Amino acid sequence: MVTTESIDVRVAERHLLTHPFYQAWTAGTLPREALVDYVRQYYAFESRLPGLLRSLAARVDGEAAEALRANAWDEEHGAHPELWLRFGEALGLERGQIVSALPNATTQALVDTYVEAAERAPALGGVAAIYAYESQLPAVAQAKIAGLEAHYGFGARRDGLAFFEVHRSIDVHHAAAERRILESAIGDESASVATQWAERALEAWWNFLSGVYPAGEGVTLMSRTASLN
Repeated sequence: MVTTESIDVRVAERHLLTHPFYQAWTAGTLPREALVDYVRQYYAFESRLPGLLRSLAARVDGEAAEALRANAWDEEHGAHPELWLRFGEALGLERGQIVSALPNATTQALVDTYVEAAERAPALGGVAAIYAYESQLPAVAQAKIAGLEAHYGFGARRDGLAFFEVHRSIDVHHAAAERRILESAIGDESASVATQWAERALEAWWNFLSGVYPAGEGVTLMSRTASLN
């Protein structure tokens, strides 16, 4: 049986909130241009997510397929790409600047990782890749809201925050459904596949954030060097 314990350990080790990008966001030291670039780059993934979930649902059956289709429905009919565009507008971007943004190398690698996970990898690997991300989103969304309100001019108004307000609650349910799918699988080989794809997804997300905030990698290196001296 696949337990999510090994995956959860790896998520904790590479949790998005430990990346310098998010640490700077919550501290209010993230340059506005990095935040704006993040908005443009993330849309490449967000706009693809409903289709990726549908592709993955088509490769499983029963309750697993039903749960993944429900997730895709939430992403699409909950207008999550639309809510993301509204967040960008609240930061002063025009929609065309977001929709037409060209993905950088790490953004493209992130999208490619999830396309492979959803369409070509063993289906359980695809579920693990989604779980590795969505299991983090409630905490990440809450931290984003707090940072935006405290440091980026969202304190006196709520417009632009709907994307994060939705995800801090809905992904509790999505992640729980994905956990049940993973834990219903049987066999050591299944566990290995799930863990492998969770690790690949976590690495892709870490690199994605470094792509929009490369200065943060220097901060991390300096901090590690100081701790050794």
